[in-house]
Amino acid sequence: MRHYDVAVVGAGPAGCRAARLIAGAGFRVIVLEEHERIGEPLQCSGLISPRTLELSGYEGELRHPLHGFNLHSPAGHTLGFQTNKTYAVAVDRVALDRQLAEAARSAGAELITGARVKGLEDAGDGVIVHAGGRKVKARLVIAADGARSRIARQLGLYPREVVAMAAAEIELGRGSRAREEVVELFLGEDFAPGWFGWLFPTGKGRARIGIGVGRKGSSPRRCLDELLKRYPEYFREAKILRYTGGCVPIGPPPRIFAERVMLLGDAAAQVKPISGGGLYLGLHAAGHCARAAVRALERDDCSAASLASYQEAWEAEFGPALKSDLVLRELFLSLNDTKADYLTRFFDNDFWRRFIARYADIDYPSVLVKKILGTGLLPRKFFKLALSLGGFIGRMVDRAENRCLLPLLEGAGKN
Repeated sequence: MRHYDVAVVGAGPAGCRAARLIAGAGFRVIVLEEHERIGEPLQCSGLISPRTLELSGYEGELRHPLHGFNLHSPAGHTLGFQTNKTYAVAVDRVALDRQLAEAARSAGAELITGARVKGLEDAGDGVIVHAGGRKVKARLVIAADGARSRIARQLGLYPREVVAMAAAEIELGRGSRAREEVVELFLGEDFAPGWFGWLFPTGKGRARIGIGVGRKGSSPRRCLDELLKRYPEYFREAKILRYTGGCVPIGPPPRIFAERVMLLGDAAAQVKPISGGGLYLGLHAAGHCARAAVRALERDDCSAASLASYQEAWEAEFGPALKSDLVLRELFLSLNDTKADYLTRFFDNDFWRRFIARYADIDYPSVLVKKILGTGLLPRKFFKLALSLGGFIGRMVDRAENRCLLPLLEGAGKN
């Protein structure tokens, strides 16, 4: 049985970044990946923000910029905009994963594929990791093993919610309404319960599509098929090149650390509750995780009390934003098709389109909502709608109404 300072379980972007940083500090690191090939099977859309592109250091050939969004309401109304600003970039997610894995290896981390971790065993002065037919012993374990993390389950730590996804890479048919630089988002309780559908081009007549199912009892694949049927103007004659899928954890567990263990990335539900994107948060969390690991190893103290600094640093940077996003998730789950259509129509005018285009940010979606509430330009009908949804969002909007400039400025925010 070989001995290491750190065993990282999972060779995704977050795990590999943490491994690179810790190995770069001079510690012995092994990365255990259950699949035979890094980045496969593909379980992510590969749509990232420009700041995530920079943070990851991605050097792949595919970097297709997207400059706008169209939101399609359940009744068929479309709210959209397109500007010169790059809101998102489509990348080759497999290439990104492999690049980060190679960076970890170059820093000195050992990487083993086909090593499915089945569980951890307390060894007193360390942890024994059972990975298939091998065992390794480490002073510290970083569990970056995905949304259905076996290690998190062993520790009794679960996300609030798990959203199942079905997706595909397609070749667009002739005459498809899809535009080369615009993301299409589709709302509808029947084909995307508790989530939404999406389409974004990747260039050269290809695109990625997908659907999320945030409620039990619905088949993601069936919902994806329904999306294709519902919008023939986008998907007629589309050719499916390959299906992908996965799941997204929403809402972190109460703790993301334990004795000699830290959870990272999807295993810690470090995911944006509105979009399901986890790369930006996971890569940042990897930095906090690595710093806590290095401190603990240098002090030879990998106790839960020592590792608590990881969660403290993570929450100090992203806690407020995540709490706001979870409030918005609550609001979204409270919407029915009628209310979703009303909101889409309400914001479909030049004033709000320009406003949304200015403040839209896929990494920090709650910023846009706070900006909207802060304008004081929303009508009482909007607040009555929000209040009818109940919960924390109702109280938040009630406070916002008290700050609004009423009566409304003539013409502002009207359909």
